Amino acid sequence: MAISKLSELQSRFHNYSLDKRAFPTPLVLSLVQSMEERGIAADVSLAGTDIDLSSERVTYKQRIHQLSNMLDLVGMNGVWLESPRTVSISDYGLLGYAMMSSATLEQAVQIAVKYHKMAGALFELAFEVDGDEAVLRIDHLLPGGRVAQYTVEELFGGISRLIGLLLGRDHTPTRILLNYEAPEYAEKHLQCFRCPVIFNQTSCQYRFSREELSESLAEADASTAQICEESCRKLLNQMEIEDDIISRICHLLLSTPGEFPKLDAVAQRLSLGARTLRRRLNDLGTSYQRILDDVRRELAIEYLRTTNLTVQEIAELLGYSEVTNFRRAFMRWVELSPYQYRKQMDSPA
Repeated sequence: MAISKLSELQSRFHNYSLDKRAFPTPLVLSLVQSMEERGIAADVSLAGTDIDLSSERVTYKQRIHQLSNMLDLVGMNGVWLESPRTVSISDYGLLGYAMMSSATLEQAVQIAVKYHKMAGALFELAFEVDGDEAVLRIDHLLPGGRVAQYTVEELFGGISRLIGLLLGRDHTPTRILLNYEAPEYAEKHLQCFRCPVIFNQTSCQYRFSREELSESLAEADASTAQICEESCRKLLNQMEIEDDIISRICHLLLSTPGEFPKLDAVAQRLSLGARTLRRRLNDLGTSYQRILDDVRRELAIEYLRTTNLTVQEIAELLGYSEVTNFRRAFMRWVELSPYQYRKQMDSPA
């Protein structure tokens, strides 16, 4: 595999583990209820996700699966831009209250950028000022394809309504930049955002007037803001500690593909006991085997797409003693055999 490809995989796993329980269940439930309003039962919209609505959080993988189900059921038609959901501060939990109690919109935006991962974000959020415009930029978006497109559109619609809520008045962005081609429903973007929407850009950006940053918030409360932000800081620190364990394991596995160590050896490399590592991963809703399977899946797909290695050779590189075990695992991952997957990739679109 090319070094650049391996680095890309390492970067992807460094930021996220698909099996990490990081996405708040209330947001999952909100989409379930929205689907029910369309006459689609919860068991249909959640089919195959294994989501437990009584849990506090679900995994990134489960959330992406839910979004994919939703798009299968309603179609890729931009209907979410026609009738955007109502936004309330409580939707964002502690982060929302920290933003609401900030003195100015700029302070609220800084808090959102700093602690957005608490809301189970499928992306990195960056903020900058460019001339007369304030810019919120999406980096390292986790899902791809139509799920990524929906995620950005829903996010930007939410940002527009959230800023209006914080300011206590109507808010309109100055420009929306999107890094994909204009879809068939492009006119819905104009109706939703009421500003120029520019497609085929290098990144996704929500731009609004710089002057709004200095506006005071109606619910500003310095003591409440301090308490909420301190709580956000503690929670995020804990999440980063958890993320570091998973990312370090992924880095170890990706650094020496074909030589996958046992859990005991990984624990030793992390200066932990095997029992402690197993317990910490369990607390995060994952396991060493799941992380190993994630890495093997990504490497298998990359080998099949970019090399001429035989299925037998790929199986050996992934640490399978029997090629039949690799075929069985690959079928479980993508519902195609390695041969079928490679043939599909080689077929003209």
